[in-house]
Amino acid sequence: MAETKVLAIIGSPRKNGNTGRMVEEIRKRLLTEDPGIGFETLFLADMSLSMCKGCFVCFSEGRENCPLKDDRDLIEEKMLSADAVIFAAPTYANGVPALMKNLIDRFAFACHRPFLFGRAVLCVATVGGIIGVKQTLSQLAMMAPGNRPVKLGISCPPIEMAGLKKRTDRKLGRAAKLFYRKISSRRQRSPGLLNLAYFSSFKAMSAFDTYRKACPADFDYYRDREYFYPLNGHPLSRMLGKAISGLMTISLGFVIKR
Repeated sequence: MAETKVLAIIGSPRKNGNTGRMVEEIRKRLLTEDPGIGFETLFLADMSLSMCKGCFVCFSEGRENCPLKDDRDLIEEKMLSADAVIFAAPTYANGVPALMKNLIDRFAFACHRPFLFGRAVLCVATVGGIIGVKQTLSQLAMMAPGNRPVKLGISCPPIEMAGLKKRTDRKLGRAAKLFYRKISSRRQRSPGLLNLAYFSSFKAMSAFDTYRKACPADFDYYRDREYFYPLNGHPLSRMLGKAISGLMTISLGFVIKR
């Protein structure tokens, strides 16, 4: 049986900071569940990743046409070769730090064309207090839209607080077990109504000639898909998806020039 691969991407400028320590705790707990798991940690601070120029080429023409030539392709290759991916970052001013934000920007095409389906995803956010961790987790989840990631927010104050370690250990344990179950199941769940609407809106929009000319990469992505992944075994979702696509096409016809 092939080795299960887990990739952790850490977007903190501090290698030995709170975020790195929490990811290490997750690694230990996963190895307790399955000692055969292969675990790789990638620090964005060590990668060559130029600042996104906002040129929109990855959206319109495809990510392979990005004019910036650096480690972006390598990072994507590592994600695609993994069975599970962890996105981890500290909370700086109510959001992810610049390193992680730039990664999200460089992979912003995923908001239109998700590519991590079939992989378990865990988002880990640390925070010095209690404010902002939800925003950080929401930003991290943008790397895998529609994927239903496991989310773990951990408070790491600079002073010792009564009972905090026990609460942190419990949260780490619950998140690691849930993440491991997702890794082990390898089963695609039936998509929810919001995700069907998300897919259907892009599929309907990309079929319009004006949009197709502006974003041919989206058209190529959605043209032959019934959903982000095959809906085998989910006939109700397939029927519902077709109905939503039809409604989206009609409604978008009133606002998009043909």
